[in-house]
Amino acid sequence: MSFDILESFNAALGGPVIRHLSSSLGETEEGTRNAVRSVGPSMLAGLIQRVATPAGAAEMFRAVNDDHIDSGIVGKLGSIFGNRGSMDSMRGLGESLAGTVFGNRTGPLTSAISQVAGVGPRSAMSLLAMGLPIVFGMLRKQVGSGGLDASGLSSLLFSQRGSLERVGLDDRIAGALGVGSLSNLLSGIPGGPSRSSGTRESFTGHERVRARPREQHRPRWLPWAVAAGVAALALSLFMNRTDQRGAERTAQTVNERTGPATESTSVYFDSGEVTVDGEGRLRIASVAASAKGANDRVVAITGYTDSSGNPDQNVQIAKDRAVAVKDALVAEGVTESQIVMDPPAAVTGAGTNAEARRVEIEVR
Repeated sequence: MSFDILESFNAALGGPVIRHLSSSLGETEEGTRNAVRSVGPSMLAGLIQRVATPAGAAEMFRAVNDDHIDSGIVGKLGSIFGNRGSMDSMRGLGESLAGTVFGNRTGPLTSAISQVAGVGPRSAMSLLAMGLPIVFGMLRKQVGSGGLDASGLSSLLFSQRGSLERVGLDDRIAGALGVGSLSNLLSGIPGGPSRSSGTRESFTGHERVRARPREQHRPRWLPWAVAAGVAALALSLFMNRTDQRGAERTAQTVNERTGPATESTSVYFDSGEVTVDGEGRLRIASVAASAKGANDRVVAITGYTDSSGNPDQNVQIAKDRAVAVKDALVAEGVTESQIVMDPPAAVTGAGTNAEARRVEIEVR
């Protein structure tokens, strides 16, 4: 599955985190949630702006790889937001990053987010400042795992245009960023809409190259080739329909024999961590979509640890991980009455240490 910055960011700041932030900022949960939904696209739009030039891409690449950026920050959000000093440190880093990404547009941007979301300007600034270290941590993880350079980071950010289009960008925020509108921003990046129907745009690095359409010549054999292609397509459609009907009959037979399918997944944790990270929240959301609304289905949760550390502490860690997953499922709309905490026969999970540090979710 391709990396989606906005989806991962929203997953990281799920229900429990929103409640904590709203309490800390003195804002309503609805206002805080709306502000987070505005902060995500604002950060992505600002980053896309910055990497649109080679110099900006190089600067963002250096910022992402700075020693202060933690690629594992998503898995630590629970402990960070539970400690006032850690939150202040995170906010200070984010304010510095805001200057790097937005420059003198930071003030107008936070005012626009405040207007759009209905929260105070200081709260908007705090959420932007706490959001930037999270996004930069995600980007550093992608840069490290993919071996990306500055150009690769640019390509990664440019690939998010579809996500930004789906979410949208309020014109007040676009105006504060100096782009006027989302379409203006997207038209200047790879994959943006063509500026002329008579030319085709291709991109290499940061250079835009215009290529004229080649003059087309119609070979004399073209009609025969078209006819052959149509015949082949018709045969293919006939065969596919036959195969599809056979597959449907087979699936029906299997369902009659086995009954409803059982869905399961695992959420993994770093050593000693009990907070669900962004990837884990995506897995939980997928399971919750199948389970919520179907009160006759049971969601069983079992927590594990690896074999290292104190055995008594490991039992507690396994329980805490299972509770964190339960809270995330409830936040996604699964009723508590559906959830069953299923203690393991042995707290040490199977496989390598990385595989053992997990919570198994099974929808029955």
